[in-house]
Amino acid sequence: MQHRTATVQPTAGDLLSPAPPDIQTMRDSARRAMNFEGNDLKLDTLIALLQGHVRLLVPEIRALVQTAPAGDQTALIAQVGVDEAWRRVNTTAFGADALNRQARKLAMSTLSLCDHWENLTSPSV
Repeated sequence: MQHRTATVQPTAGDLLSPAPPDIQTMRDSARRAMNFEGNDLKLDTLIALLQGHVRLLVPEIRALVQTAPAGDQTALIAQVGVDEAWRRVNTTAFGADALNRQARKLAMSTLSLCDHWENLTSPSV
């Protein structure tokens, strides 16, 4: 007698963390990057932190966009923000000025993704 086992593909929901993202901490990190004054080592650490925030938020927001009704404007706008943030997180910068620009762009993306996450998870009025 043969037994077959079905291979179950993970869904977006399976890949998401059970706890909601810490939006306030992410916003605080982004604000620090926008007002950054310090050495390159600290800036590298801040960039890595912001990249981590983006990498956490992108799948969360993508899953929310997928569950939104077709044509939902909030979801469509969020998808544009997700695409832009993903491009920014996968861009490498060289030199001090480039690192500062990268940190600011990642900070703007982090703030934008936080807004999108809140817009997509808040109950409709």
